[in-house]
Amino acid sequence: MGHLLYIEWLKIKNYRTFWILFTLFVISMFGICSLWWYFDVYTKESGDMAMQAAGSFIFGSFRFPGVFNTLTQISSWLLYFPGFIIIFLTTNEYTYRTHRQNIIDGIDRKDFIKAKILLAFILALLCTLIVSICAVIFGLMSGSGYYTNDILISVFYFFIQSCIYILFALFLGLLVRRSALAIGIYFIYGILLDYLIAMTISKYTNSTIGFYLMPLQVSDQLLPNKISSKFLEMLGDFKTSIALIICIAWIVFYCVFPVRKFQKEDL
Repeated sequence: MGHLLYIEWLKIKNYRTFWILFTLFVISMFGICSLWWYFDVYTKESGDMAMQAAGSFIFGSFRFPGVFNTLTQISSWLLYFPGFIIIFLTTNEYTYRTHRQNIIDGIDRKDFIKAKILLAFILALLCTLIVSICAVIFGLMSGSGYYTNDILISVFYFFIQSCIYILFALFLGLLVRRSALAIGIYFIYGILLDYLIAMTISKYTNSTIGFYLMPLQVSDQLLPNKISSKFLEMLGDFKTSIALIICIAWIVFYCVFPVRKFQKEDL
């Protein structure tokens, strides 16, 4: 497997799109978090009690341990960048027929697709590491605080969320095979359709079941913002433990499906 990952590295080390998108992820994360932190500081220093209360509700806490929950919520919106990376890397295999060449060169079909899945997990781990470093920086900038197990829980939930978003992108890349179409579907589905379907199911069942069923929504609810939390409270009781189990089930599906599909499809 190490040899296969080395081959993947050779494919991306000089791939400009990969570095541009990954750099945009890092810059956007630090940039958005900086703006969020600045407005949070501004509202706290304003002296207006109403503004301070609104700021605490909207921006969350930038002190330990709350900074990890705050920044993972903000950064979850940026997971489309690594998703785009995986789509480009996957669809390029079909565009340039490199997947055929790898199989001809003796790489087993199962090993080939497993390398893609492992790359997705590595990318999710990198995103989690960068967000954690960002949280530590802003936590130190915001003053003293204390450490609790909630920090590890927030980081773990963000890793699970990252895996869902990136593996879903891999799923689309394998299914659609064309980068522009796959990215369009990925973005529209993630921003709009996943939420609308979850809302529709929950509306007609008068429960939160829709937010359990849809892959991106259930992962988003591991780290819900305060507005989303209040909305789900209106629909009913939402169990994070159940959401985590369903997220793991989706991850298993996104790992098993590509292997089965790639083994049987006509290359």
